[in-house]
Amino acid sequence: MAHDPNDDVSKILAKAMEELIRNLPVDDTARFVGCTIITGMGEDTRIFQMDECDEGLPYELVEDEEFIYVTLEIPSEEMSAPSVEFMEDMIVVTVGDGVTEIPLQSSIAAEHSSFGIKHGIMDILCRKVLLPKIE
Repeated sequence: MAHDPNDDVSKILAKAMEELIRNLPVDDTARFVGCTIITGMGEDTRIFQMDECDEGLPYELVEDEEFIYVTLEIPSEEMSAPSVEFMEDMIVVTVGDGVTEIPLQSSIAAEHSSFGIKHGIMDILCRKVLLPKIE
C-alpha cells in the first residue's frame, strides 16, 4: 500500500489532540466521557478515558444560557430500557440496577426537558428556568 503523506499529519494531529484533552482542567460540573483516535491503517486504535465516575455512568455536561446538554453512553449489555427523572436541580438516570445522579448548577423546567437514545448514546436536553430580567 502506498504511503500517504496525510497519514503522518493525522498521526501528529491525533497526538496533539490527545495531549490537549488530557490536560484540560476537570471539575465537578464538567466531564469528558472519552475519545477514540483512529489514525490510519496498520496501527492500534488508541482509546483513552478522561474521567472515571465513582458511582454511575460517566457523562458529559455542557450548558449555555438557555439549555443544559448531557450525554452518556448506555452499556451495550443492558437489556432494560433506561429511565430519566428530571428534578429542579438534578437529573437521575436509571439503567438496570444502576443509578446515576447528575447535579445541576442551574434550575431546570422538567416539563420542557427530554431525552433520546440512539446507537447506545443517551442525549438529554434540559431547558433552564430563566429568571426575568429586572431593569
